[in-house]
Order: sequence, then structure tokens, then C-alpha cells
Amino acid sequence: ISSLSILNHVGIDSEAEMIGYGVSLIALNLGMYVGVPVFGIMKLCQHRRK
Repeated sequence: ISSLSILNHVGIDSEAEMIGYGVSLIALNLGMYVGVPVFGIMKLCQHRRK
């Protein structure tokens, strides 16, 4: 939710820019809440197999 505050600090002049920033924020959130935990779990499983 705190990543939405990024939009307050960006000058958005058109609808296309808003869509661009929205898509990039969705990608950022997916990376933080899905990508990082999956990467950590994969590394943990690899470490346990050694």
C-alpha cells in the first residue's frame, strides 16, 4: 500500500502516463510480494539439498 504514495510525488499529465505508472506499480508489488518470497524459498530448498 505504501507504494501507492509514489503516485503523489510524480507529475502525471496524461492518461497514458497514469496507465504506465499503474502498470509499473503493479509489477513492483508483484516482485515484492510474490517474486522475492519465491526466490527465497527456492534458495532455501537448494541450501537444504546440499
